[in-house]
Amino acid sequence: MDHIVSLAKVTKRYGEVLAVDELSLDIDRGEFVTLLGPSGSGKTTTLMMIAGFETPSSGLIHINGEMVVFKPPHKRNIGMAFQSYALFPHMTIFDNIAFPLKMRRRDKKEIQREVARALELVRLSQYGRRYPRQLSGGQQQRIALARALVYNPPVLLMDEPLGALDKKLREHMQLEIKHLHESLGITVVYVTHDQSEALTMSDRIALMNEGR
Repeated sequence: MDHIVSLAKVTKRYGEVLAVDELSLDIDRGEFVTLLGPSGSGKTTTLMMIAGFETPSSGLIHINGEMVVFKPPHKRNIGMAFQSYALFPHMTIFDNIAFPLKMRRRDKKEIQREVARALELVRLSQYGRRYPRQLSGGQQQRIALARALVYNPPVLLMDEPLGALDKKLREHMQLEIKHLHESLGITVVYVTHDQSEALTMSDRIALMNEGR
């Protein structure tokens, strides 16, 4: 099988607290896998270890066949979308989406082209000159998605990205994200405690409880 993300006996301790307990999981290229479980079950900690924001106490993580346990987040080439959107309020929508490309020192023409493509992808082409405060919650979430996708990462990590939205908008965004996943063929690792959300969106669901 063509595993793009592989976790082997990954454990994370915070002092006496065992947050993740010998977790092994293989995720195939192009798959949409959801980590589903109650609060405190180790879902977000697992996601943060894949991203590189947390280091496992023991175990191995491979991305694209490379062992990445000691590789910093910015060198893992992973897209991330959070519940908080994490948009820069002082930057235009265009500059928010361009930020990862500028950090990678892409040239101006490429930045223009890729930001335009990302905006079109989330159907917000005309919003480039606006600021985050001028957008609704759903629009801000789509911009956060565009920023996560703009540099074509092979893996997209999503941590409760729809938690701040109302029910109707949340259901609409579930379909939007699923459509993006299918059209781009990207691998998605998604965290939620919402069972119906997991069932709507996932190819496969990993149930988590007490770090297992």
